[in-house]
Amino acid sequence: MSKQEDANLILKLYDLRREAVMRDARNWFFTFNPTGVQDFIDVMMGEHSGHYRMVVSYWDMAASMVNQGAIDEELRG
Repeated sequence: MSKQEDANLILKLYDLRREAVMRDARNWFFTFNPTGVQDFIDVMMGEHSGHYRMVVSYWDMAASMVNQGAIDEELRG
């Protein structure tokens, strides 16, 4: 991939982070402090299931791109 394509990919990731629902999900996620498995079960069955899945899947996707070399090492900053 060219540096321009890498930069465009990074910008798309930033755009996803700025999306309103993602911001709400991230704000909720930072307050989530599980103390056991039941806390995860309650979240997955409750109103914040979408928030949890959105944040976790975003970071999984971003980390996978870095780990698999989809973004040039010099641009990972």
